[in-house]
Amino acid sequence: MTSTEIKLSKKLENGIEFSCQMCGSCCRGLNEGEVYLYKDDILRLANFLNLKDKSGLREFAKKYLKIINTSFYWKEPKAQRGKTYKFKTLAFKFTGEDERCHFLVDNSCRVHEHRPFQCRCFPFWQMMVSSRKNFIDYTKKCKGLQISKGRFYSKQEILSWAKAENKIEKNFFLEMKKNNFDIFKVYPFLSKEKL
Repeated sequence: MTSTEIKLSKKLENGIEFSCQMCGSCCRGLNEGEVYLYKDDILRLANFLNLKDKSGLREFAKKYLKIINTSFYWKEPKAQRGKTYKFKTLAFKFTGEDERCHFLVDNSCRVHEHRPFQCRCFPFWQMMVSSRKNFIDYTKKCKGLQISKGRFYSKQEILSWAKAENKIEKNFFLEMKKNNFDIFKVYPFLSKEKL
């Protein structure tokens, strides 16, 4: 997570064609990273799963979420230097030997219309679109990026996705900072057993 200006890799300057090939690779952990979830993601998924009240959110958290470490670089307005803050955030708890998402069934997402922003935003994550190396590394793993066919995404659309991701992360950081980085104040339905 970072609050820096988003610069698009030259590889994406003219836009790209992309279409998910439903290989399920991005829905598996296997030390590839985390799927971060934020308040809107959690509420949308819990609502879809009919887990709506506080006890439903507790059940959702127990079954699908884990608390992980993250960091965010933040520079206060008018400050000369920024600082990297380390704190806790939420991510999907993967399941099985292949560390797949709970909602991945036969390489298909059973909550596709309600999936988290990070899933909807792929492959236009800020860390991918601003780094040629990161984009090439993900291209090796993603069949949709390898074949370069499908819907055309312009430079402006790619930047729009990356900026939206940055805004979500920044808002979460600011909420955590306001609550002294106490994740249990931000998400009161979490159990302290999660730590």
